Amino acid sequence: MQTTIGRSGKAVLIAALAAAFPAHALWDDKLEVFVQENLTHDSNVFRLSDKIDAGAQLGDSRRADNVSTTSLGFFLDAPYSLQRWQLAYTWYRANYSHFNDLDHDGYIGKASWLWAVTPELTGDVGYNQSRGLSSFANIQGRQPDLVTTKMAYANGVWMVTAALRVHGQAVGAETQHTGLRAVNDLRTRAAETGISFVNKAENRIGIAVRAEHGENPNTDQVIGGVVFNNEYNQESIGIQGKWDVTGNSRLDGRLDYTRRRYEQFSERNYSGPTWRVIYTWAPTGKTTIATTLWRDVAPLEDITASFVLVTGIAVKPEWNVTEKVSVRGNLSYARWEYQELFGDDFEHRVKNASISVLWRAARHITLSGGLTREVRTSTLPTGDYKVDTAMVEAHVGF
Repeated sequence: MQTTIGRSGKAVLIAALAAAFPAHALWDDKLEVFVQENLTHDSNVFRLSDKIDAGAQLGDSRRADNVSTTSLGFFLDAPYSLQRWQLAYTWYRANYSHFNDLDHDGYIGKASWLWAVTPELTGDVGYNQSRGLSSFANIQGRQPDLVTTKMAYANGVWMVTAALRVHGQAVGAETQHTGLRAVNDLRTRAAETGISFVNKAENRIGIAVRAEHGENPNTDQVIGGVVFNNEYNQESIGIQGKWDVTGNSRLDGRLDYTRRRYEQFSERNYSGPTWRVIYTWAPTGKTTIATTLWRDVAPLEDITASFVLVTGIAVKPEWNVTEKVSVRGNLSYARWEYQELFGDDFEHRVKNASISVLWRAARHITLSGGLTREVRTSTLPTGDYKVDTAMVEAHVGF
């Protein structure tokens, strides 16, 4: 049983320790070891509709909870000549005040080598792995799903001439769920290559082709009496680039024609445009506004044996009030179109608004806080929900 201070005062205690023991550089500031405490209030942990009786659904009439997350980790950034090695690891423990069955340990690990043969031939190779609790937005019940995600990647860029750029990429990823959610396990392999033309201002535009194969690695999954693995092949071709529109605005992104074909239940196949475009505007030296438009085929781990197409827009302003204080916001809207296997098609519409304030008390010491409001409407009778979250966080590095 934690004390009252343990539940509500850890961030304050960490800040006090930071003041008493200022951060010092480790290994010429190439290595940072840190401790972090996050306190979050969540008004609707399981993302339940107001039409759902929480007592009947959860065995508990309460919907809200307070979460205390303690993190320990390090970050290493070691450059040498043209090379750079980066290594990061964070372990965390999340404790729920009321829903103790959701308490869990998680981690985030990253390793990368930013390589360069010459200034004209560069790239990176890396591996990421993490474990954490999945969102309840697509569960809406008291079935915690701890998800382990693994990804290995390699990228390369060759400036053949000052005006000709060639790039390539290979990615392998796997997502593993727990319990009944194992039906959403996914293994993917993807490769991409492209060529771009670059002008003297370093703006570029070109074409790229991409191929991807995905499948559920569990061969014994049965849905509707059918052995099922969600195997698919996806190809895309399109244009991509980066362009400085004015001295204080930039446009970058890609527009593709994408085709996805499933081995089973071909009615889920998709052929059509996909895109992700980001317009960044910096009206002043202290303010930036990034607007993103996207349309893409969603990852299969977000759904249960269904196809889903996501179209959305997000606006993210940031204001650096001073060198130590920043204010960030987010306004987003997304439409999730689901094509079901064994039922009627449906869609979700998700609106999100958030604001946060970050204070850099010292080089490796930050305090932050934020508020978020998310509302989902749905064509499903009980697919809608509303949730408000508030958080404070302290980060101390050494």
